[in-house]
Amino acid sequence: MKESKKKFQEESPYMSPGELVERWRCARASVDRIARRAGLKRLYLGEGKNGIVRYLRKEVEAYEASRLI
Repeated sequence: MKESKKKFQEESPYMSPGELVERWRCARASVDRIARRAGLKRLYLGEGKNGIVRYLRKEVEAYEASRLI
């Protein structure tokens, strides 16, 4: 079951801030700052402090590709 959950996450067109924390190995505040400066679009579900934020996977991957030297 854990494997099928991971497969679903890999196929999702969205990424959570937590996934980016693990992927980039940085703090959540850094993810928020990098995303804001890079102009990554955010999908907001819910409202206020407990709302859910998701980033578009394609935009994240394009940003990462643009940062390669």
